[in-house]
Amino acid sequence: MKLSILSLTLMVSAAAGFAAPVARSITASSAALSMSTATEAQAFAKGPRVVREQLPILYVYDHCPFCVRVRLALGVKNIKHLIHFLANDDIATPTGLVGKKIAPIFELPEDKFIMGESLDIITKIDTDERFGTPNQIQPASGRKDVKAWQKSVQILLRT
Repeated sequence: MKLSILSLTLMVSAAAGFAAPVARSITASSAALSMSTATEAQAFAKGPRVVREQLPILYVYDHCPFCVRVRLALGVKNIKHLIHFLANDDIATPTGLVGKKIAPIFELPEDKFIMGESLDIITKIDTDERFGTPNQIQPASGRKDVKAWQKSVQILLRT
């Protein structure tokens, strides 16, 4: 197979376009991501496993970010729980539990207690001593550098 000089020249020039990226200075972008010096973050230490005699039940949709929020909090608190994934067209289960089609729904069978709303559920498990050390989950910090970073990458994260 013969390659013409023109073909060879085109391949070389095309390959030149795939050169390794040039190292850039990160000082400009790292200023937005630098940690605040006012407070130092403490390393997270997972507490002991919390296993109730009757496990709490969490009803969730697999695509729901509010459900993920509660699942994350249960993981941080190291609480063993049952998870019930609701089908998107399952109207009867959530309506029977809380009166409307919402998720997440948290149930404590031992107390016959059922509640919705992710932040309320997180507050409940974080303040109840039966679920380990109270107040492990801290409120939002209000850091302006984190907000600026979130705003700068929001379009990238949506694509």
